[in-house]
Amino acid sequence: MSRGEMTERLTTTSYAVLAQVAVHPWSTYELAQQRVRYFRYVWPRAESAIYREVKRLSSMGLLEGKKEHVGKRARTVYSITDKGREALRKWLATPVSPFAMDFEAMIRLFVAPLGTKDQIIATLQQVRGDAREMLRFSGQIKQEFLEGRAVTQDQVYIRALAVDFFISLLNMVEAWAERTLAEIESWDDLSPDGKNERALEKIRGLPVTPESVETTPVPPRAQLRPRRGERRA
Repeated sequence: MSRGEMTERLTTTSYAVLAQVAVHPWSTYELAQQRVRYFRYVWPRAESAIYREVKRLSSMGLLEGKKEHVGKRARTVYSITDKGREALRKWLATPVSPFAMDFEAMIRLFVAPLGTKDQIIATLQQVRGDAREMLRFSGQIKQEFLEGRAVTQDQVYIRALAVDFFISLLNMVEAWAERTLAEIESWDDLSPDGKNERALEKIRGLPVTPESVETTPVPPRAQLRPRRGERRA
């Protein structure tokens, strides 16, 4: 297989797996657990997709499996090959795919007038609860690093940047869900015109760049760039 053919066949999930194994050798089970701890929040894929990808990358010579015995059990631990590292380096030199969010609750919010108040409140309560649960988990990850017992402790200078992103994002989501719930609860006391006027006041107070209010909305060029084609598993 030529280098061009190899690069064409690799997906972002391929690179996510390679990146994990480049940091530390893992078994497929451990890789799946790392997916739950980290990558699932920025690249959600089914656990079965991870297992398939490991096999595929191994067949391409990008990962190398080695049998190990833990007690009476045998397992295969995968490490990255020189060919795999080369593929990662080439990927890091390419433009990143545009920022995107997979947030079903927002789609439900857009069509909330077709449902009931109780339905949208239930959705937002779940969003708030999920954010709080993930914040607790993030706090546990944070504590692992502070106590020096994280598997990737030697890369805390990089991991701290990701922890900062996740905790900041989750706090924002929780705060948004909380104030949105409070806003919806107040609607019973407002007329349709009153709700719309209050909404406009909210929009007026949102911070944006000064030049953005002087032009007609144009979709960001980044959002028009194609994403690396990949079907979700």
